[in-house]
Amino acid sequence: MSVAVSQEVKDLLRESAEWRLLGLLFEYPTAAWRQSLTALLPDLGGGALASLATDALHHQTEGLHIALFGPSGSVPVREVAYQGGVQSGYLVSELAAYYAAFGYSPTAEEPPDHLAIELGFLAYLKMKQALALACGDPSQVSVAADAAATFRKDHLTLMAEPIAQLLPTFAPDYLTEAGSVLLHRLGPAPRSSYPLSAPAMGEGDDDDLGCGAESGDSALIPLIGPNAIA
Repeated sequence: MSVAVSQEVKDLLRESAEWRLLGLLFEYPTAAWRQSLTALLPDLGGGALASLATDALHHQTEGLHIALFGPSGSVPVREVAYQGGVQSGYLVSELAAYYAAFGYSPTAEEPPDHLAIELGFLAYLKMKQALALACGDPSQVSVAADAAATFRKDHLTLMAEPIAQLLPTFAPDYLTEAGSVLLHRLGPAPRSSYPLSAPAMGEGDDDDLGCGAESGDSALIPLIGPNAIA
């Protein structure tokens, strides 16, 4: 028996796939990366983002990735490069705790503050939001939506603009276009940034992405706070 899926759930699933694609474009191109990108193509429904994925499959190489995004690359893609006054160890620890609280385990071997990992986390939160909505769990819909909005504001928005400005000088067209898409979706960086306060973390969320009892995400509600952007 087929189950009807609401348009809102479909929209969230599509948005999750799009954020996942954007993250993959900045990942190191391994065989697993190629498989993930190929598997994602049907979920993109064609269009400009699917074209970017196809171009990446044809042109992305290990050497290009290292030249652009490696430790001495032309385009820094780690958040610590843009978070004024924040020590690398603190930022990495905070992000790792954030991911663990939601049960997010990145498959790419990159630091937690890498653009690809952070975009993957945003995609993951959108997936959790979609599944909570499909399961009729409004409290978990709210937790995932608030976490996604806060994470965008506090982390991803800081990187989108400077990265988008650097890519046209060094990167091929498909990555330059990916940077433009990120900037359009995330908006310009704040004119100033300050060290983030260390929130108290609750127990980790080890539950699978599925319907059932409320997960440990509620432990992160104090981290989200009343200032989250809707």
